[in-house]
Amino acid sequence: MQPPAAAPAATSSSNVTSAGVVLNWDMEQRDWSQLPSDLVSDIADRLLRVDVTEYIRVRAVCQPWRNSTADPRSFLDPRFFPRDWLLLAGDCLRHDGEPERFVNVRTGASLRIRLPDPDEYTHHGSAEGLLLLHHTLTDTVSLLNPLTLAFADLPAMAVVNDMRCRHVRRRWKTKVLFNSTGSIRGVGIVVDANEGSQPPLQPTVVLCLNRETRTALVCAKPGDLMWRAIDMTCVAEHEGKLPFVKRGLSVRGRFYMPKRAGDVLTVELRPRPHLAFVARQAGEYVRNGLNEACYLVPSLSDNDDGMLLVRITEGDEAEEFEEFMELFAVDLGNRSLEMRMPRGVTVFLPSINSLAPDT
Repeated sequence: MQPPAAAPAATSSSNVTSAGVVLNWDMEQRDWSQLPSDLVSDIADRLLRVDVTEYIRVRAVCQPWRNSTADPRSFLDPRFFPRDWLLLAGDCLRHDGEPERFVNVRTGASLRIRLPDPDEYTHHGSAEGLLLLHHTLTDTVSLLNPLTLAFADLPAMAVVNDMRCRHVRRRWKTKVLFNSTGSIRGVGIVVDANEGSQPPLQPTVVLCLNRETRTALVCAKPGDLMWRAIDMTCVAEHEGKLPFVKRGLSVRGRFYMPKRAGDVLTVELRPRPHLAFVARQAGEYVRNGLNEACYLVPSLSDNDDGMLLVRITEGDEAEEFEEFMELFAVDLGNRSLEMRMPRGVTVFLPSINSLAPDT
């Protein structure tokens, strides 16, 4: 018969209080690296629901804990998207060798992270916390998770013009070139829930491209060789006047875009990539989009659909006002926009990333 397992070694410790009283107690030494792997995995998953940085800290404790948890650096797993982290950068990344600053928009915590060489890579937006980078020498477009350093390549911009993009149910009469990163006005992430999650699949990346008065939407997965055109026949533009959309917002695995007037669309991947309306203007709030510009911003609330719509209307010379702002909550369940009073809300516009935290 095997002898019973030895109990953890006990050590005696004491402390002298300010009153001169000596306190003694026994302390057990434990080897936390020997925690059962399923327990470590459960703890890590619970902390991941708080923030991906907490998950990374758990894995940093010891090698056994890393062996018990999934490696977030292996690929762009949606579970590890740094959704609440925002890069504070200007028009370009730093060239002084210093790390970039990231801020958590919920907690205010900040991190300094060194990104790829800005002399080789340029930054063109972010979605769900992932950064869209372009390699200037190879024309490669890449997606980077700045917290886990997971990196994935997308098709080059040069192949965009090989697609046969449509402009409102017909061919463009003149060729419009979108093969420059200067045409990128927005980037989004779509996670196709219908594809299942075992194992988690790579997300679909959406680019919103503007050139002259034209708009094109394209999508691709990491590893694809070509961008795919997104069918936009459900919308109509003001011909030769303005692009119908400039940027969008990724929320909870979906990508939404506002039309200039205020209607909200999303990108659906099945049966083929296409746009679909999810919320429309109604009643006295209907506008035509000629003098308006709309932006979607995160609401930072878990009690709604996660976004607000900001509409800015510019007046003309015959009107007394120059510009005013309206704020709407996007109600996906009722496919509607609900007017909100902009009290206690801070909005930064326009930018690649905009915030609307309730204070």
